Amino acid sequence: MLKRLQSVARSSVHGVTRARLRFPAGDPIEIELDDVVAYGPEIGGFRAWLGAVSASDQGRWVIRFADETVLGFQRSELKRIRLTPTGADITLGDEPRTLTVPESDVVSFGPEPEGARAWLGRLAHGKGEAWIKLRDGRELRFAIGDGPHVSFRDPAAPPTA
Repeated sequence: MLKRLQSVARSSVHGVTRARLRFPAGDPIEIELDDVVAYGPEIGGFRAWLGAVSASDQGRWVIRFADETVLGFQRSELKRIRLTPTGADITLGDEPRTLTVPESDVVSFGPEPEGARAWLGRLAHGKGEAWIKLRDGRELRFAIGDGPHVSFRDPAAPPTA
């Protein structure tokens, strides 16, 4: 499935979030998120969703469990997600508490985080080849499955007087 982003006015060079993709071998790639116009493939599943949630800078999410328990949280409450062999440990709250979430107990999760930043958070859980189309017409293609590791460099807050 092709994901397209609406064109947005470019912010100043200092106000743009950059993504850095590091691979097991070779040089890293760094891109400005405002330059991304399309990307693919779609990467689904609970672990990929957690990656997208972690990469997102805002949002509200819900996980429903087999025992009818519901966990709802906002991005501002999320402190850490650590994947485990059977699920994830999710740390939430100002007075952090960690919840162990066995993937086998999860019956649904959502909504799907949107945008290039969230999609980049899913990459570690995909297989095959991914691609990113940039505003200037370039297209980046790279293997996924054992990487890349993605980090974000958000714009610095303007200095206060």
